[in-house]
Order: sequence, then C-alpha cells, then structure tokens
Amino acid sequence: MSFAKKIEFGNYTVKFGESKALLDEFDSIVMPSFFEMKYIRKIKGKGEYFFIDTKLVKLSSDSEAPVLGIAGRIVKNTKLKRDQIFRRDGGLIEDQMELETAPSSTFLLVLNNHRLMFCREVSGAPTVQNFQSTSQYCLTQRHREFIQEKFDKAKAERESDSSLERVTKVKLLAEFPFPQLRITPLAGKQDLKEFIARFNNIEELSIKLLPTNKEEIDNDDFWAGFGARREQLNSSAATAKFSNPKEGLDAEAVYSQTSSATNFGNSEIKLKGSDIYGDTLKGSNEDFSLFVEVDELPKNVELAATEKYGQFIKLVQAGVISLPGVTGEVISKIKSIFSRL
Repeated sequence: MSFAKKIEFGNYTVKFGESKALLDEFDSIVMPSFFEMKYIRKIKGKGEYFFIDTKLVKLSSDSEAPVLGIAGRIVKNTKLKRDQIFRRDGGLIEDQMELETAPSSTFLLVLNNHRLMFCREVSGAPTVQNFQSTSQYCLTQRHREFIQEKFDKAKAERESDSSLERVTKVKLLAEFPFPQLRITPLAGKQDLKEFIARFNNIEELSIKLLPTNKEEIDNDDFWAGFGARREQLNSSAATAKFSNPKEGLDAEAVYSQTSSATNFGNSEIKLKGSDIYGDTLKGSNEDFSLFVEVDELPKNVELAATEKYGQFIKLVQAGVISLPGVTGEVISKIKSIFSRL
C-alpha cells in the first residue's frame, strides 16, 4: 500500500524580542538558517535532521504585491536497527542488523503571510514538530554566528579607532535578541466542528492569544480587544479561560469562539471534558488541524511549492483559510527581496 500524502498547514511565527519579526532579520538570520546542510541538528541515538534543496521561489510576480516563499526539504538521516526476527519453524531468532534510511518532507514557507505548507514524502518522514525543532535549532545557531560576526567587526573597528564605543555581546543581544519560533497548526473548520461534537460535556475551554509576525489581524471585536490588551500590557501572550464542570459549556458557542480565534493561526486552543461514556476527553490545535490529501507532488521542490501554493489559494478562496492583512512595510520588504532574484 502506497504512502498517503497530505499537505499540512500552519503559521510560522518567529520573533526576535518584542519588536522584531521574521522579515526584520531575513537576510542576516532567517534565510541563512535554511541554507542546505549549513547546520545539522544531531540527536544521540536517533540520527540527525537538516535542510536540503532550499531556495527562494517566486509564487506570484504581481508588481504591486509579489509573493515569495522559501521551499526545500527537511531530512531525517538515521539508521533502523533490529535485534531479532521471527521464523515459523524456529521462533524468535537473534539477528542484529542496521539499515541506513533518510526519509524526507518538503515544505513551503510563504514570506508574505508566514503560512507554512508541509508534506511528508514517505513513511517515517519528519513531522511538523520535527521541522519546528530543527528550524529553531538552525535559527539559534545562525543567530550565535551573527552576534559573533557583529562582535568581531566592532572589535576590529575599535582597534583601528579607539574613540569608538566598546561593543559587548550583552549590548548586541539587547539589540538582536535570540529568535523564538512557534508553528501553530491552522484549524480546519469542519475538523474543529467534528472534534467538538465528540464531547458530551465540555468542562473547560482555554484560548491563548500569541504574538504575530506583525500581521494586521482582523479578529472580531472581543478577540481584537483581547489582543490589544495583551499588547498594552507588553505581554508575550494572553489567555482566556471558560469553565463549567457541572453543566458544561455551550457547544455551539464553543465552536463559534474557537473558530473565530483560530482563523489566523495565532491562537492556542485547549478543550477538556468528557465523551458520552464519561471518559475524559482533551484536545488542542493538533487534534483539528487542517490538511489536504494529494495523490502525488513533484520531486522538484520548486514545482512542489507551486502546487502547494495552488492548494493553499483554493482554500483561501473557499473561505477555509483566513489571511491577515499585509502591511505596507511587509510589501516593501518583499519587493526588495524580489528585486534581487
């Protein structure tokens, strides 16, 4: 039976402190973190993860609002091990063997809106969680190099001109904070509705609003005000909790509020309650994440990216995925990168 492929969708949010986001450090940190095998994340006893075939791809050449993405592959390079096998005529037999394997997944990160499209190519391929951990590792490694480069340059300049202010790594880290990455799965409205329907009693709902990549989020009045209060308080996140253990929360209202909160992939949802049998039932974004099954994708990452983006646009046009507004600042930065290709 062939491996069933599906495109998963998420929101890729990387922040450098409170004031800088993905495009602010695109050339210096973000893009270099994806360079082919530039950084290799090694996990003892489990293998190593790295990126290959990475490139910037043009997804739309509209002169007013061009669309760019980073496409590539993440590879899990490891060894499968066995200690014994079973034979009908001999039972369990000790038979140690190792087999090298390197399953891969393809990805497309759209720079305009930070949406991630991810597809596991074969069985055992890296997951979105593996992608997040590896991308965070590579971002951190590149950031350390960047700080060292800045420090070495400032030191050399001061040796030539002693009147210059002494630059320390502490000062550099204050100006260029460590990157923090989060990938939030986009929720499928039908999947969300079906998941909520599994509850007989919803005891608790928690919605955590998270920082964005400077998108213009158009949530409804309640969530817009909630997000504004988070920013006014200079909080990295804000959580709203609703509970009624005895009678349970209203399922239709829970769907309405969670559907609104998950529209833009900037919310972490948690549900807790019980099913019709009285068994405890819990869930989060991963349990109702959006995906599209595909028969096949091109091996060429650029062609695969085009097909992924086409599927993405269909979902946007169908109203399944909501997109944040793109600021003039973002468009200007995209145009600048686009002009160099």
